[in-house]
Amino acid sequence: MNATDEQDRIPCNKQRLLIVDDENAIRAVFSRVLSYGLPHCRIDLAVNGAEAVDAFRAIHHGLLLMDLKMPVMDGEEAFCQIRDICEKEGWEMPAVVFCTGYNPSEGIRKIVANSRVHCLLHKPVSNDVLLEALKSRLPDPG
Repeated sequence: MNATDEQDRIPCNKQRLLIVDDENAIRAVFSRVLSYGLPHCRIDLAVNGAEAVDAFRAIHHGLLLMDLKMPVMDGEEAFCQIRDICEKEGWEMPAVVFCTGYNPSEGIRKIVANSRVHCLLHKPVSNDVLLEALKSRLPDPG
């Protein structure tokens, strides 16, 4: 794909953030930290990759904070499905910050290594590191 194709894509909603994690406590903490640190963003929640794909299809979030190991659908499969939706619909691909307590797969390592917008954080992650990773992937609210 060339630069013109990228410019013709339908942009993400940069004011919407999707937190995807199967653990209630982690979703709650991340939501609280990000609500405070990114007050201009509306935060949505999903408990697994399948819910994330459905939510993304409906809203086209600009940024996803995604766990890797989840029931129903893991973060890597959700990423691949979201990437496929973006290709099919002509949508801009959102930035994805993977956050996991596990050793990431080779596929995730390649996604992160070959991208300027996606990254990988390891749990436990400090509030400051989490906020900086997300802020750096969103436009300045002005």
